[in-house]
Amino acid sequence: MRHPLSIKHCALSIVICCISCGQRPVYSHYEPTGADGWMQHDSVSFQAAVADSAVYALTLGLRATNDYPYTHLKLVAHCRTARSAVDRHDTLTLAITDAKGDMRGSGTTIFTYEQPLHPLTLFADDTLTVTVAHAMRNTLLPGTTDIGLTVER
Repeated sequence: MRHPLSIKHCALSIVICCISCGQRPVYSHYEPTGADGWMQHDSVSFQAAVADSAVYALTLGLRATNDYPYTHLKLVAHCRTARSAVDRHDTLTLAITDAKGDMRGSGTTIFTYEQPLHPLTLFADDTLTVTVAHAMRNTLLPGTTDIGLTVER
């Protein structure tokens, strides 16, 4: 007869293995947009070094408060690399509030929004530079606190 503690150890080992085997981001970083909001001419740049040749998933992140006055946010992302000959512009629209005006992001006072970009094939030892700016008519966007980039393999 097996000891019940052995079964618990086996189950715990399987759970730990499944959790620890998930891919960690190659790069994940947020930059503040400014105390009063995000100015249109203030682009935010990220530089992510990649070690291996692979297809990488990119996700832009935004953190905003209830002070953000619009329902959507238009972003322009410029992706370029040193070695892989990538030079691409993406225009994105983030839905910030729902039809009732409630914030759609995750959080309670600061809301996080994530938007995937097109995957990129990068070479080993390459550096990806992503520059993000907002493309709204208003030059100052109050309620935006941070913009971020996550790169995953």
